Amino acid sequence: MRDLTESNVTQAVLDKITDDTDPRLREIMTALVQYAHDFIREVNLSSDELLYAARFIQNVGHISDDKREEGVLLGDVFGMTALCEILGDRVRLGATESSLLGPFYREGAPAREMGFDISLGDSTGDPCYIHGKVLDADGNPIKGVVMDVWQTTPNMFYEAQAGQPDAYEDYAYRGKFKTGSDGRYWFLSRKPVDYPVPTDGPVGLILNGTGRHSWRPAHLHYLVYKDGYQTIQTELFNSDSQYLDSDAVFGVKESLVVPYTLNEDVDAAMEHGFDGPFYEGHYDFVMKDDASVVDAEKAYSQRASMSA
Repeated sequence: MRDLTESNVTQAVLDKITDDTDPRLREIMTALVQYAHDFIREVNLSSDELLYAARFIQNVGHISDDKREEGVLLGDVFGMTALCEILGDRVRLGATESSLLGPFYREGAPAREMGFDISLGDSTGDPCYIHGKVLDADGNPIKGVVMDVWQTTPNMFYEAQAGQPDAYEDYAYRGKFKTGSDGRYWFLSRKPVDYPVPTDGPVGLILNGTGRHSWRPAHLHYLVYKDGYQTIQTELFNSDSQYLDSDAVFGVKESLVVPYTLNEDVDAAMEHGFDGPFYEGHYDFVMKDDASVVDAEKAYSQRASMSA
């Protein structure tokens, strides 16, 4: 077609999608083309603005690496990730609610023994003991569940994040734990802190340009998985954070808010290896069975990592 107009160019593009295209891909691409063209018409997008957008996307890729995924963060600040997880929770009804993966997930976190200190002996911040169980929908403990956890350091950076001012060992504040027959998990760390998402890249242009703050409420990330069960990707948020109602990436859900209680019992402190008062956080995860989930660790690694 040579004589393209505002009224026929959209259909001209749609006509190029062949009949043998995968049905799901066809559905997505058809809607994408239609909505993209409607958006251009609605805002009367100029060629210069489209070129700027193309270069913006290029820069998202340029700043990303195996320790930071700017594209994930971009979807997060637009609320797109939150919406996808909200829709996904419809089929996970009855299980622990999901939340965001975030841009700082790292594949290859080492296996840790229960009770391990994922801060690797960090003396900054507030010591904490985190524990709970992993249960099925009937309240029975699940054995052999892997919990992949990660959080920021007390200075508000992830250990391998660009700009991290302190020298942390690789994979500090990360680890994988596996539940026993009682379904219990427990580990030591430092109490999670509020922190800003990075604004030194393209996403920062959006936040600054639209008058938005970059802060996230303090939280711990969890991937919880085992063959035969739906994988849980979620975050647990400190109940005392000032950003619970204004999370820059829209990840908070009421069911995922956890109080951290100050424990001043001397014997309890000695039992966990603390030399004074510590904070205690408790949460029980609920997994929904799904016989179709096979080789969950490999499948999620491919989904979540930059190596996919």
